[in-house]
Amino acid sequence: MQNLYTTPEASRETGIPESTIRSWLRRHPGVFQIDVHVVVEESGRKMWTDAGIELLRSRNTAPENATDDDAENSADDLLESLLANDANALAHEYWRQFPGRVIHRIRQMRDNPTPQDREIMQTSLRAALAAGTSHLLLPTYQPMLLEGDGEE
Repeated sequence: MQNLYTTPEASRETGIPESTIRSWLRRHPGVFQIDVHVVVEESGRKMWTDAGIELLRSRNTAPENATDDDAENSADDLLESLLANDANALAHEYWRQFPGRVIHRIRQMRDNPTPQDREIMQTSLRAALAAGTSHLLLPTYQPMLLEGDGEE
């Protein structure tokens, strides 16, 4: 079983004033996940988990005698730091998966096109031919003509 800490204990463990911890929890409820960082007892008392203590420690920038303004700035700094880290991780994962997803979608459009896909591909093909770039088309691509779009 994991250790649980009251807010005063979390304050002693991290060196962050209780008022700052309570402010962060109140102002940024999405940052501190229930049952991951904070456990809420039936009585309503909030207990900090080891993961919650580590999250608080990672942002231990508030001085011992922080004012409410300092607490608000620290909370904003905490949220900004978490958002920046998450945004970077998401951006990296997005760009890692992007090429494969695009190729998959292009193949899907080619092999099983929706009416909208067909229209987009035909418009693109016509524009490429009009620009004299037919040599850039894939050699295996055979455009599918819709009824009434060409010779019958």
